[in-house]
Amino acid sequence: MIGSITLFGWFIDQPDVKEFVGDDATQWYDILASFAIILGALNLIKLQVQKVLYQRPGWGYSLVAVFGFIFSITAGFFIKGVDDSVAQWGAHVTSDGTLFKWMFDYVFSPMSATMFSLLAFFVASASYRAFRIRNFEATLLLVSGIIIMVGRVPIGGVISSWFVMYLIVLCAGIYVNNWKKDLKTTFIFVAVGVSLVTIGGIMTGWPIDQPGIFYLPSIQEWIYYYPNVAGARAIMIGIGLGIFATSIRYILGIERSYIGE
Repeated sequence: MIGSITLFGWFIDQPDVKEFVGDDATQWYDILASFAIILGALNLIKLQVQKVLYQRPGWGYSLVAVFGFIFSITAGFFIKGVDDSVAQWGAHVTSDGTLFKWMFDYVFSPMSATMFSLLAFFVASASYRAFRIRNFEATLLLVSGIIIMVGRVPIGGVISSWFVMYLIVLCAGIYVNNWKKDLKTTFIFVAVGVSLVTIGGIMTGWPIDQPGIFYLPSIQEWIYYYPNVAGARAIMIGIGLGIFATSIRYILGIERSYIGE
């Protein structure tokens, strides 16, 4: 019942209902979330301590996790590391010189950077598998990914649009060669394309960002703000419909997996 009121309260123009949805329900959510965090932390400690006591595989990592948890709690709630004149309780988590700030700057931040650095290699490996050219869609994904990655870094801004045009001519020549299976035709096609690009560059003075349609930063910006946004909106609409359907199943009692059934 509470879930139904909270869900449909956004569509009911009644002051009492709006106050409940915007104020009371939000406070209830914060309270329940706080208890959920406490239960999650206790469950984490329980599992890690059991792993250490029984010396299960990887128990050394569990020991580090338990020590880090205890150290974080101590630095956050019991030991500031500075006098009250330097930082009061609550403000000590962001004040320089405190134990918690030291832990965040010199332990948590470097470890987070290390994890993201390792994640970059996994992303590169996954990209290699995803970008294999099998069909037109995979080819489109590969080309778009390369343009986005190169166009959003500083080196993309120094790559001339004329260089991109030469690459397009060469790629088109490869396609013509696979299609016609004739080296003479391929050579003529590539020679004509290179000549046209060269003549155009000489006549315009080889501006690095002209024509803009072949300038990598401009291409990646167009891809990012138009096809990417359109696809992201479609995905978000699908996610929203899925969340709505799942919420209805929870409210009506159809879905009971969250209570172990």
